[in-house]
Amino acid sequence: MSETTVRYRVRFEGHVQGVGFRMTSIDQARELNLHGFVRNESDGSVLADVEGTATALKQWIRRVETVMRDNIQDTRIDVLPPRGIASGFHIQY
Repeated sequence: MSETTVRYRVRFEGHVQGVGFRMTSIDQARELNLHGFVRNESDGSVLADVEGTATALKQWIRRVETVMRDNIQDTRIDVLPPRGIASGFHIQY
């Protein structure tokens, strides 16, 4: 039995721009077969909109938080309805 697809919008706050955060997010998302995007926000945070199984999404957040632990002050997660778009994971400008 396969898990259903879920979608998270995740905002990482702290010193998260200019430190390889987006590439770390992409590397981890691709390993877990997640879809969506990551982008820098004008307030200095990084926003990710990501879809996949709940298990994979939770693992992705743990991995990103582990690799970037010295840079993250806060992680905020909103659960949204999935869009069902399987377009890979990329940087959105």
